[in-house]
Amino acid sequence: MAGSLMSGALTMHDAIVTNGHFAAGQTLLMQGASSGVGLMGMQIAKHLGAKLVIGTSTNPERRARLSEFGADLAIDSRDENWVDQVLEATDGAGVNLTVDNISGYVANGNLSATAIHGTIINVGRLGGQTAEINLEKHAERRITYIGTTGRTRSIEEHAEVMRRAKEDLWDAVGSGKLVMPIDRVFDLTDAAAALEHTAANAHFGRVMLKVNG
Repeated sequence: MAGSLMSGALTMHDAIVTNGHFAAGQTLLMQGASSGVGLMGMQIAKHLGAKLVIGTSTNPERRARLSEFGADLAIDSRDENWVDQVLEATDGAGVNLTVDNISGYVANGNLSATAIHGTIINVGRLGGQTAEINLEKHAERRITYIGTTGRTRSIEEHAEVMRRAKEDLWDAVGSGKLVMPIDRVFDLTDAAAALEHTAANAHFGRVMLKVNG
């Protein structure tokens, strides 16, 4: 269970702090907030002193629970007015940092929902690996757009991610301020059932495999 928490914490600290340069008093949009990393990311943002955290989920039941994990506002990214909701919540400015676990169909809207001189971090592609974006809007808002993944990092780079996250988050993890909800635990022999459960897109938090023996 601790491994599940730490993997999400490492991914999100790297996105929000190392790449996003997030600071206390800033605003953040978490696309795909009901995913494991999304839930962790919102908590990290709050721990760092976020002024406003907005989380998205297309599932109404999961969206209703986002406030338990740091969301001040929960919206549906399939709603055609989702960008307007972000702008209204930020007095028309947009958020300082968008952490995007969806990409695809939200990529273009992110440009309008992110503030001038803001940053977008491309973490996941749950909504699609390709998208058509408005390059004029990108230039107009002077947005920094950064992609990040662990797959192309060296052992030394992974160690540095761990060091930085531990420095900022270790006390919060130890005190229970950062938590990762576990949706279900399957035996390793039931891995196929676990995959079916995640494919159904009805889980909230992590789905775990247990090794017996």
